[in-house]
Amino acid sequence: MKTKNKKSMFSWLKPSNWGLVRVYRDFENFADWKRVIKEEQSKPLSKYNQWKLERTKLYDIYTIVSLDEADAPLPEPVRRTKVVESLNHLHRYLDDDLGFAECLNCEFNQFEDDEGKPTLSYLIVYRFRFEKFSIKWLVKFLVITGALVYVVLKFDLISKLTVWLSSLI
Repeated sequence: MKTKNKKSMFSWLKPSNWGLVRVYRDFENFADWKRVIKEEQSKPLSKYNQWKLERTKLYDIYTIVSLDEADAPLPEPVRRTKVVESLNHLHRYLDDDLGFAECLNCEFNQFEDDEGKPTLSYLIVYRFRFEKFSIKWLVKFLVITGALVYVVLKFDLISKLTVWLSSLI
């Protein structure tokens, strides 16, 4: 697990640490992800198509992994380990070939039959992970921006600033 470096008192002065810049980077990375997935889908011999990967409209990619019937008596943690081991080549492909492993979250969902019993098939979903952008960030940004606009308009700060600047000249 990575430990975060202690931030210095003046780290906010670097534009690369600003929330808006980090959100922009998130969207840039997501645009790259979309472009790469479209390219991989269009190549008939790509590993993407060899593994029969599919994607959603939000560019989550997914596949179904089924274990053999011989694995049915194994405990659930062992079956999940076998599923993870079977995904090693896919993880290497996403990391080494495409360069997106650190930007993806992997989810495991086990299918159930009509009676509600777990089957030996798993839905594996890879979702793009936004580092900074979230609904919380968006609401906070809108509230702060709205408050700043309100204060500037309420107290007519623009005209006062222009008068002050013209008196300096």
